[in-house]
Amino acid sequence: MPGIVWKSVHGKKYMVLRWKKWENGQSRVTKEIYIGDEERLARILENPGADLEITSLGYGATASVIAMDRTVGVKGIVDEIMGHRGSGMSPGDYVLLFVMNRLSDPRSKNGMAEWMATDFASTIYSQVSSQGYWNVMDRFTEPQIREIKVRIRDRLISMGYDRSRIFIDGSNFYTYMRENGMARRGHNKAHRYDLNQIAYYIEANEDYIPLYGDSYPGNEPDVNTFGMIVENVPDDSILIFDRGYNSEENVKKIEKRMYVGALIQSDHRDLMAIPLGRDSFTETRKRVYGREHRIIVYHSSRLEKRQIISFMKRFKMAYMKVRSIMASGDSDALIRAQYYLESVHLQETILLPDLRVNRERMHERLGMLGKGALFTDIENVKSGDIIDLYRKRNRVEHCFRTISMRDLMSPEYHWTDQKIRVHMLFSHIAYLFLALIYNRISEIGSLASTTEILKTIRITMLARGRSVRKVIKSEDERGRKAMDILGIRDLN
Repeated sequence: MPGIVWKSVHGKKYMVLRWKKWENGQSRVTKEIYIGDEERLARILENPGADLEITSLGYGATASVIAMDRTVGVKGIVDEIMGHRGSGMSPGDYVLLFVMNRLSDPRSKNGMAEWMATDFASTIYSQVSSQGYWNVMDRFTEPQIREIKVRIRDRLISMGYDRSRIFIDGSNFYTYMRENGMARRGHNKAHRYDLNQIAYYIEANEDYIPLYGDSYPGNEPDVNTFGMIVENVPDDSILIFDRGYNSEENVKKIEKRMYVGALIQSDHRDLMAIPLGRDSFTETRKRVYGREHRIIVYHSSRLEKRQIISFMKRFKMAYMKVRSIMASGDSDALIRAQYYLESVHLQETILLPDLRVNRERMHERLGMLGKGALFTDIENVKSGDIIDLYRKRNRVEHCFRTISMRDLMSPEYHWTDQKIRVHMLFSHIAYLFLALIYNRISEIGSLASTTEILKTIRITMLARGRSVRKVIKSEDERGRKAMDILGIRDLN
């Protein structure tokens, strides 16, 4: 039961509302609320809103990151490797603060202070400056970056996250930064060929958890990065990879592993010519990339439908473009048209200079739609299961889409290779936390919607004098469920 008691502070008496309860035969204070003197009590009774300061802050992302780190221990790993002395913010604190921002309201280092003023993070950390971030980032060396990622990967595996099947793929994002060792021109996913780009890859499991990842120069072809990717995958994991990594040299690097890859259709027309019924498959054997492999040729009606729409759209666009080039009458029109058709891989389908369609080649191309051919060294798994496994490779592509949609890696405003690599490390950890949180609340939302759910969770602090009351709530049913699942209703 509550009761009012008097406290004396520096010779002045103040009223305190105190709650007590009996435990083990003794009275114990469970809660106290400061009231003040008689005049302040009178003001409160006459005007309940007087002297009340109300502050509302974003809470969901920051609290979820804190709760998740208590399990995974990323901050501890970073601090142990980087070292930290003194009472100020540690390197691990800077990493967690970066992650909180990326999952809440992505800002540049210059914009962090403005965001913190609206977020619960401001009650945990002092205001930080961009210079503070740059000073900390300068401390990270390449060996330390690698050790941090390896330690985090090993920690995830020790916690039971699946590593039996690893999906690998690469992507990139453009940057307005001038060219350096990392920011280079290349085949940009967003078609911004006028800008430099930074490339990176992810090794993810079926649950979208990135067990490892790294960045590399934007002009480096995927096929050249396979070696550094494979060396960071556990030896007993099945590798599932994209056609862009196909080469005899790369297959030799994984000859003692289990793997599943896909063949390029135009390089294996004999396999594509094998007749198949709708949604069926067949097996054969063939020597590809220096070794004999088990080959699974399959057809998917859903894939065929999507590919027909995509191909006909691309064909029409290319035909109109080439016709416009040829109609210009320029002296180099034919060369330009040939170059364009080669860039869209239609030089054998649309014939120059009369723009005639090669019907035989068109029929062949349409006959390939919906078909695929996989190569593998796994002999004891059913063909249908191998096909299903490769189809799940789109999960790593979904990781990239989420990273892009939620700006987990951009904005990026760093001029040196070293800082870009540190920024990419921080960004990789930000996506890791998003994936870990999603796996906890997957029953109430998608990977891409996780940040939106967290944004609905806010904390309101009601302060009167030295008394502060905290109210954590969400107007969204999914947000309320997330609070319970993540255990952030009362984050101590």
